[in-house]
Amino acid sequence: MQTARKLLGNVGSHFRVVTLLASLLALGLYVYTVRPGLAGTADTYHYLSAAYNLQTKGQLLLANGGAFRWWPPLFVVVLSVIGAASGVLWLNGLALLGSLVAWSAVGYRLLPAGRAWALPLLLALSSPTLAVSKFIWSEPLFNLLWASYFLVVLAWLRRGGWGLGLLATALGCLLPLQRIVGIFLVAGVGAGLAWAGAGSRRLVRPSALMQAAHLLGAGSGLLAWQLRHSLSVSDGVGPRLSLPQAAADYGFVLGRWLVPLPTALLELVPSGLWLLLLLALLLLLWPRPAPQQPGGHWPQAWVLVSSRVLYMACLAMLAALILSVMRARAGHGLQEAERYATALYPPVVLLVLLAWPSKWHWAVKLGPGLLGAWLLYQAARVGHSSQQLHQVRPIELNYPHPAAWWETR
Repeated sequence: MQTARKLLGNVGSHFRVVTLLASLLALGLYVYTVRPGLAGTADTYHYLSAAYNLQTKGQLLLANGGAFRWWPPLFVVVLSVIGAASGVLWLNGLALLGSLVAWSAVGYRLLPAGRAWALPLLLALSSPTLAVSKFIWSEPLFNLLWASYFLVVLAWLRRGGWGLGLLATALGCLLPLQRIVGIFLVAGVGAGLAWAGAGSRRLVRPSALMQAAHLLGAGSGLLAWQLRHSLSVSDGVGPRLSLPQAAADYGFVLGRWLVPLPTALLELVPSGLWLLLLLALLLLLWPRPAPQQPGGHWPQAWVLVSSRVLYMACLAMLAALILSVMRARAGHGLQEAERYATALYPPVVLLVLLAWPSKWHWAVKLGPGLLGAWLLYQAARVGHSSQQLHQVRPIELNYPHPAAWWETR
């Protein structure tokens, strides 16, 4: 017992060291990747044009004078305040580190010590997170908001209080104002609390009325934006696809996060099988009661409630992304799927570590080896990705309005 207490007493300090090393690793990969400069796409120019018009005219307008209504406004507002490419370099870097620390803090509370240490390293070796950090896109800030929101929600559910409730509601309100899919994350949190059942009502401090008020408050920002600006999304982005076709890319992406999958397999394997792979993965990640394990920071009942909330949030976001592709309201394809699903990488990794069947002898015996192999695979993949991203040409700010604006600030 004395040895156990001594070990558990050092868990926090050891975990902080691992998180610090993981943060330095992530920062080093980021600096190497963006050293030539940030890259951009057509979305980037729309963001910059709207930010320029907001800064100079006080209106959210595209370069052609049309209303900026295809995307929510928060990222454009942030760009208008930053006003320089160097500011976005700092923003993306801080967002990458901030989300890593926030998700690591969640993992420290939910995971046993034998697996918690791996989470910061797996997050540091995240190819999808590094990829979106190379571009002037809305995803890096969204990832930070999502990580911060879930961390605060867990603290609020466990401790209660108006302060944490208001902070959780504010962050939840910002999520869909950064990316529309954020509203599905918030809705998934609500569904997860409802799924947790009667057992959660003995654990969760905020009342059902306060939880409902939080969900309504979190959705109020997007509702106000829609009512004022008639938010709409273009219909001509891609072809309308069936469910297996729309889910194939996401099944491949989530599978590739866990094991090496050659890109050629995406075309060789029928779409229906990728859909089955996605469903099988979701079934494996289904939160189940498990015995308390040494080093766990929270009681198992709390871990189960928290994992159910996280699982439902991810499921809601994934369903929204697939439905968006089916309705041709978002770009389809492997690269777009990995970009849009970037926010799911940390919770999927966390749910995998939570779902590992440690009560089975073979799983306990093979666990360290498989975890080491997973880390080596992610390291090889992120190393290859960082080299490719390093070679991507920086954005040429020759778009009339954004270039003039950014070069003079």
